[in-house]
Formats: sequence, structure tokens, C-alpha cells
Amino acid sequence: MLMEFTWYPYTEKFVKKAEKRWGVYKLAGQSKKVLFLGRGNVQKHLPKHLPGSPGEAEGVEFFCVEYFESSEEAFAEWEEAMRDFKKKFVKYPKYNKPLD
Repeated sequence: MLMEFTWYPYTEKFVKKAEKRWGVYKLAGQSKKVLFLGRGNVQKHLPKHLPGSPGEAEGVEFFCVEYFESSEEAFAEWEEAMRDFKKKFVKYPKYNKPLD
């Protein structure tokens, strides 16, 4: 697993720099509160939530990415991150659908 913990502005300029690799990404608001946890090919999925996109996530200001060697690793990490988030905040991030 390769990790990237830096928060970047959620703008097209920075999103274009995402690698074409499997990963888990977090979208957050101004206060860095996570609004969405995503997974998949980061370069393909990350732009889907930009302003003006069909999957726009309103209020997103920042993102961070954690890259993995395989889709299985990314999916397992995403599931764990979703469970941890719900355990800590009693609900899932604003734009995620429940796992249950």
C-alpha cells in the first residue's frame, strides 16, 4: 500500500494530477470534515464529483488519496474506512449510501 495524506484543493487543476491507480479518496469541506469516501481508479472516479459534474458533491473543498496495488486492497480499505466513520460519527459521510 502506498499512502498520500496531503489535503489538496478540490479543483480540476489538482484532480488532473491524480494517478491512474486503485485507491481510496476522501472529499472534505472547508473544515476538512469528510463528506464522501470513494474508491476505484482514482484518475477516473475523482473528477466525477467536481462542480458541474453529474455526481457533484456540493461543499467539497479538499481531497486526499490513498493508493493501493489492487482493487481488492482498495475495496477492503474503503469498507473499513466506512465502518470506522460510522462507528465514530454514528452515520456515513453525507454523500455516501449506507453499506447496510
